[in-house]
Amino acid sequence: MAKNILIFSDGTGQIGGLRPDQRLSNVYKMYRAMRAGPDSPIDPSRQFAFYDPGLGASEGRTSKRERIRDVLSSALGTGIDDNVIDCYAAVIAQYEPGDRVLLFGFSRGAYTVRALANVMNLCGVPTGDGNGHAVPRYGPKLRKIAADAVRYVYNHGAGKDRARYQYERETKAQRFRDRYGCDGRGSGGEPQGNVQPCFVGVFDTVAALQSRSAIALAVVCALVLMATTLAGWLWLGGWPALFLSVPAVLASVLAVRVLFRQFKYFFEDPDRRLRWWHPIDWVDAYRHGHFALWTGKHYDRYIDRDVRFLRHAQSIDEARANFARVEWGRPEDIAWNHEQGRDDWMRQLWFAGNHSDIGGSYPEHESRLSDIALDWMVAELDAAMPGTIAIRRDVLFRFPDALGLAHDERKQLLFMQPRWLRAWTGDRLTWPEKHRPVPVDAPLHDSVLQRFRAAAVAHADVVKPYRPPNLAHHEAVAAFYR
Repeated sequence: MAKNILIFSDGTGQIGGLRPDQRLSNVYKMYRAMRAGPDSPIDPSRQFAFYDPGLGASEGRTSKRERIRDVLSSALGTGIDDNVIDCYAAVIAQYEPGDRVLLFGFSRGAYTVRALANVMNLCGVPTGDGNGHAVPRYGPKLRKIAADAVRYVYNHGAGKDRARYQYERETKAQRFRDRYGCDGRGSGGEPQGNVQPCFVGVFDTVAALQSRSAIALAVVCALVLMATTLAGWLWLGGWPALFLSVPAVLASVLAVRVLFRQFKYFFEDPDRRLRWWHPIDWVDAYRHGHFALWTGKHYDRYIDRDVRFLRHAQSIDEARANFARVEWGRPEDIAWNHEQGRDDWMRQLWFAGNHSDIGGSYPEHESRLSDIALDWMVAELDAAMPGTIAIRRDVLFRFPDALGLAHDERKQLLFMQPRWLRAWTGDRLTWPEKHRPVPVDAPLHDSVLQRFRAAAVAHADVVKPYRPPNLAHHEAVAAFYR
């Protein structure tokens, strides 16, 4: 009998379940209510849930090497590859023909599952190991297959204009599908993966994956560490130099390895491999290669039009420039679904509150706004797939309140600073500010109108009428500004 495979990817630094009263994101709350376990009546043969901690969440790491890697990955944004690989490997390990795959995410975890949906579009779900044997369900061989799909197929052309490397990426994808027996066809007969998700639900997708300054800093630090190590050998010599150089060498190697993984190349000959000892291969790889680096442009907005249900809860009040939302879907795909009578294909609603007021992770008594988005997502899931997903309602109580406290992370960063520092720097030492543009006809959740009608609501440390500057011209609420 077909089962549900549910993938939950959390926001940056988020890892739920460590403490009884910790701050929980909406993604973890949903995972907790839909997972099988000794404290759950959900049948594991009917439903499997996988939880992926957020990028840079190192609480569960045991080795210093893993923690250093997490810090580097979080700063450079390359760690999202590992998150996508973890999630994709979970799908491969569990999938049987006919199973339903559903994806949920918050923040960069939302971007992670959107990327995973596109990995599945390109690569499908392997049915073999590439050598005539059954697909591995566990261990290094499984992860190698998942890593090949993410790093060598999906990431080819990452951060660049999609059309520029489309042919090369599609060719790599076809080679992957041929090798692992996962070729399929889309609704228009186009080649693609054999399995697509049936539902993708995300809370306030942001990318903020890399910046040129962070990359440059990593390179400079690696060079400085290597230079310091060499100087130590020349000046101190012997065992003291060896002892002091080990951490520097390890950090340098990790930084270089993280960056080198982002170099992508393409050979027309599918059997040709990059031979490390062959200079001509390196020349050809350089000529037909590029660094796939996310630098704030060309984030992946694509989603396969054959994915049946798409839901996106978006923040109106997030004003950190680094947390710009990542748009989703192409107009032509939206139009195509309308032509098919699928007006419920994609729903993207705007909600009051900042980033985590949508995706959760504030103390529970401050989570009334995030309960609104959570309540909406669960209702959309129920309506899209009635009676299909097992949900423990007894551990998923919601108390949505349109007049609940809204947070402001720009102010919070200022509140954390000592008084003498703020007296010297004013309000400058905080996140750069940029309000999100909201289209004048964008669909607003009903709770937004309720918040507008209230005489005053709590916004961080101020109680005042709700009048966000980016909605001043919105057709549904412009009258409130007059």
